[in-house]
Amino acid sequence: MDEAAVIFSDHLQRKELIELLVLAEVMVNPIPPQLERSLENWAEKLQIEDRSLVLARDVANTARAQAQSDFYRLFWMGEEDRQQENFEDLLSKHGPDAWTFTVEEDPELAMQWRGLASLPEGTLGAAVWNHYQSHGFTTPGEIGGANAALAHHDWLHVIGGYEVDLIGEVENAAFGAASSSMPGSTLWFLGVMAMYEGGLFDSVVTGANPHQISMAGNPERVVHAMNRGRQCKQDLLAIDYFSIADQPLESLQKEWGLIPELQPQ
Repeated sequence: MDEAAVIFSDHLQRKELIELLVLAEVMVNPIPPQLERSLENWAEKLQIEDRSLVLARDVANTARAQAQSDFYRLFWMGEEDRQQENFEDLLSKHGPDAWTFTVEEDPELAMQWRGLASLPEGTLGAAVWNHYQSHGFTTPGEIGGANAALAHHDWLHVIGGYEVDLIGEVENAAFGAASSSMPGSTLWFLGVMAMYEGGLFDSVVTGANPHQISMAGNPERVVHAMNRGRQCKQDLLAIDYFSIADQPLESLQKEWGLIPELQPQ
């Protein structure tokens, strides 16, 4: 730790180092007490207090419900949810589903999404609308559909070409988080690793599905997605996608450095 404190003098470097240690921790279930203590020592020595440590403490204490609550509260989708004027009321009335689903009708959001259907083929908006139709997804704003925060991440599925299966969700999180400096972006990736590898808490959307990342070929896919995000010239979480929905998808991908695609190593 003394050597690391000298080598990593920059606060951002230290933060990324702690996040890497958290990543290692959340892939182990149960988390050994000595590993938890070691991580706390590193964070204290490097003077880092990050939102990822909140999640790490929850899962180390096997506080599944608290870990789930803190994850959705602290990562970027939760940040968007809490910007809604009535969100705390929705959360109180409907429970964790309010973090990701439309639990009360939102006609304005539904109308905005239905408007994508009229855009020309080849545009980003048309591709996202076709993505929803091909998977049989309920329109955001309608009961049971995604809420605005969850629907935001679907644009990344289309831009990056990631499926909506479990490993595709991990790839999408790696891709989006690596592109972004938004608060809670890295926690998105750490959280899906805790859910889909460590099995330390459940996804509101898919439930419990541990040991997905360690399956043959999946680590390479996740690393590839992360590298694509790091090479991207655009913060993919800091966009109002409806403002560019009428632009050609392929042109945006080229502009942001996603075509030609980085090849897996």
